[in-house]
Amino acid sequence: MISSSKSKLIRSLHQKKFRDLNKLYIVEGEKMINEMLDTRADTEHKIQQIFAQTDWLEQHGSTLTSSQIEVHEASAGELKKVSNLVTPPPVLALVAIPEVDTQKSGLLSNPVLVFEAIRDPGNLGTIMRTADWFGIGHMVCSPDSVDLYNPKVVQSTMGAISRVSVHYLDLEEWMNEPEMKQRIIYGTFLDGDNIYQTTMEKDPVILFGNESSGLSNRYDPYLTRKISIPSFSQTGKSSESLNVASSVAVVCSELRREE
Repeated sequence: MISSSKSKLIRSLHQKKFRDLNKLYIVEGEKMINEMLDTRADTEHKIQQIFAQTDWLEQHGSTLTSSQIEVHEASAGELKKVSNLVTPPPVLALVAIPEVDTQKSGLLSNPVLVFEAIRDPGNLGTIMRTADWFGIGHMVCSPDSVDLYNPKVVQSTMGAISRVSVHYLDLEEWMNEPEMKQRIIYGTFLDGDNIYQTTMEKDPVILFGNESSGLSNRYDPYLTRKISIPSFSQTGKSSESLNVASSVAVVCSELRREE
């Protein structure tokens, strides 16, 4: 059984303040947890505790025996009480939040996706999954963005959370740092240059705006160029804009196509 104290801990991790306090976040689902178990020596996202149904534990007994993971058998009903999902999977894990990279290594010579006030958990998770697909391992979010370890973000990443590094930084302060002066910085706007007619430089920094209001003009002084994804509507009428996650996919695809 899941003890009352463990149950209380798991439920508390649905809130950011308790994730920060305990340095833990929740992962649910066989695919993500199996992947983390397979790559546990190569990731900073270390599983600390597992709560699972009997069948799952029996299938992974040898792997768990050789690990230092604290394992708890749980019924479907117990998992449902602590799960964030409508249909809880047979396994839930508590994973250690990695230490923040205060040196911001990796942001100076690689392509970096940057987001101003991204608020939707599903969007952030999907963006991380997209970045992972295109081999982009570094992202930056403004401090008012949704928390990386929000359970809905974690589930939406489909495992990319352990491969894509996300930094929460004051964007203007970061772009004012001396080492950023030489970076190529693109901003995505509705009225920017057509991305399909733009030759994108290697390893740029690419800024994306908030889901509803777009990218703030206050970043204009830092931009090398404004870019846009044109509409190809045949009627002259189209949606007002693309979803930010869709925009990221198009931009990443074009960036990689030109390499």
